[in-house]
Amino acid sequence: MLQTIKKSIASRKWWACFLGAIVPVAIGFLSDEVSLSETLVLSVGILGTYIFGQGIVDASAARNGS
Repeated sequence: MLQTIKKSIASRKWWACFLGAIVPVAIGFLSDEVSLSETLVLSVGILGTYIFGQGIVDASAARNGS
């Protein structure tokens, strides 16, 4: 389990997802032009896309026996 977490944190996809989820929320707090609820929707969408994509990668690896 710990090995999987270390591998994920080293991934550029994970960091892009992390920043993609954090930046909209930060903008929501710092700016009056975008509501906080809109930024949360963006963040949840980014996280959901990452989880879905990672699930596809994991399923493909399991199917190929890797």
